[in-house]
Amino acid sequence: MKKILVLATVIVTAGAANAQTGYYVSAKLGAGDTTTYVDHNDKLGDVLAENCGIGCKYGDSGLLWEASVAAGLDWTPGEMYVEKNQYDWFHLRLEAEFGYNNYREDGKLRQNYVVTDKIKLKYDRFFMLVNGYADFRIADVVPYVGLGMGYSVGKEEIKMKGAHVESGKASNHIDDDGIIYAVHFGVGYKYSDITTLDLGARRIYAPAEDGGRYILDTIRLGARFRI
Repeated sequence: MKKILVLATVIVTAGAANAQTGYYVSAKLGAGDTTTYVDHNDKLGDVLAENCGIGCKYGDSGLLWEASVAAGLDWTPGEMYVEKNQYDWFHLRLEAEFGYNNYREDGKLRQNYVVTDKIKLKYDRFFMLVNGYADFRIADVVPYVGLGMGYSVGKEEIKMKGAHVESGKASNHIDDDGIIYAVHFGVGYKYSDITTLDLGARRIYAPAEDGGRYILDTIRLGARFRI
């Protein structure tokens, strides 16, 4: 057993000694859409239509946009590092990301094709994520996948106006703070030794009040800069 532990220590130490680490900063902008669940399974629109009555349907249009900055390190294990600012086929990245999300949705309840109620949903969310990525380089093209976990602080506002609302109008303000999770995938293009252009997609799972949740889907464009 001691021999195995010594051998494992030597291998890990040698790998760490041969590994190369670099640092980078990045900035990204994204746009997409959000699905709102009032509990684990039921979407907000489905619940509104069910409470409205027979023949009711909910339709909506919305836009999610976000901006974020990040700082991180990339790590190439073993002998995969070829020369300064140049990578072989595989390396890992770990980063801290700080960002802001904004979502606006206009919805309408229709009963037998007649609009009976109008709903406005909006929220603002600041978030911090710790993201881990695996990069797979093919020449200057670098596909990647990643996972993230962090925390967000958000405020939601819902306004309803119409026949199915007591007194004709109603509004509600909610604080939605909590742990969030992210799934990433995309592709980078190594534009120069220090600049990599980035096009990716991301899904964030965020908490909502009383066991609800948001699913935020965005397409993001940005760049990473080695420092």
